[in-house]
Amino acid sequence: MLLLIWKSLLHRRLQSLTIVGSIAVGAAIVFSILAVYNGVSSGMELSKQRMGADIVIVPFGETLEPSLLLFGGATANSYMPKELVDGVRAVKGVHAITPQFFTHSLSADCHDIGTKNRMIGYDPASDWILAPWLKKVHKTELKDDEVILGAKVPVWAQNKISILGKWYNIIAIAEETGTTLDYSLLVSMNEARRVVSSDGTLKKVWDKMGPPSGLISTILVKVDDDANIDKVVSDIQEVGLMKPIVAAEVKKRIADQFTVFAILIGGIGSLTVLTSLLHLFSRFYTLTWERQAEWGLYLAFGATGRDIGLVIVGEAAVVSLTGSIIGLLLGSGLYKGSLTLLEAYQSFPFVHPSWGFLASIAIGIIIVFTGLGALAAWLPAYQGSRIDPSTVMTRGEFD
Repeated sequence: MLLLIWKSLLHRRLQSLTIVGSIAVGAAIVFSILAVYNGVSSGMELSKQRMGADIVIVPFGETLEPSLLLFGGATANSYMPKELVDGVRAVKGVHAITPQFFTHSLSADCHDIGTKNRMIGYDPASDWILAPWLKKVHKTELKDDEVILGAKVPVWAQNKISILGKWYNIIAIAEETGTTLDYSLLVSMNEARRVVSSDGTLKKVWDKMGPPSGLISTILVKVDDDANIDKVVSDIQEVGLMKPIVAAEVKKRIADQFTVFAILIGGIGSLTVLTSLLHLFSRFYTLTWERQAEWGLYLAFGATGRDIGLVIVGEAAVVSLTGSIIGLLLGSGLYKGSLTLLEAYQSFPFVHPSWGFLASIAIGIIIVFTGLGALAAWLPAYQGSRIDPSTVMTRGEFD
């Protein structure tokens, strides 16, 4: 029977390829949308769990898009006096704060680690970001020759990395957080300040702002659960010239954008799939009438109505299965292309879906598409199984 199905499809090659192509396009769109949306959703959740900052304060006048600062690893060589930390700490509703110090873009010796990557100095006395990873390696703080690498920082050696002529021991490689930490090299505050002090390109900054030892780049703020975050932001702005960024607002804007994106593209994919199924139904329903002599001949040779039905459903299932498998291959490319395009226009928290998730949606798409294809052929199969061979052989057709 499989050979019969295969020969029948080859005999109507153009029609079969048309349906395979339309199903493949629908499957590719569905796969890529589910993968991208899962990655963004996971990134949103992880960034909330791992970053734990309700407000990110940057120097007044910072012009970078907030999403680039929070999620894209953009290097912002802007600084503010470290005395502002005490003022922010005194604001009512602030639960905890920790300052950070950013360096310029870095390159590993002999290997470029990317323009997004930056070195971040942290404050061990108030930090809650690095604490979980330090605890794993039985440390309370980093020495000046130690570094924790973000999950998306390239590395070519297992235990060491050379930055600007100095070798650092890699203490740990952090798990993905969906935030700017994924693109960062985390060191002690003293070490980050030493690195920028020795770099002549920022001399004008130090001449204007003062030495790096008295500066910070950002302040991460945790707000009390019952606090009015808008009131806290307003009070922070009264402390000094600073620009508070409410992380939840940036995340919500990104989530809303992706929801609209998913609905639009998902709708196109759904319509493509629906059109494919209608085309499949129309094709097999029409073939039931066109191939009545063929079915009657099979019945005359001893085939049963059930056999005819299985042939029709089998053809539909093979076409749908082939289309869905090709669609998954196209979908993986569409997923990567969509991610690259989106990242070029917008930074967002993203964690690549696990292989288990991708495998599960791939299997689900194959089952659903193949099942719907077989279902679309059910009525034509039922019609074909009821052909009376004597009527076909005497009249050449049936009503």
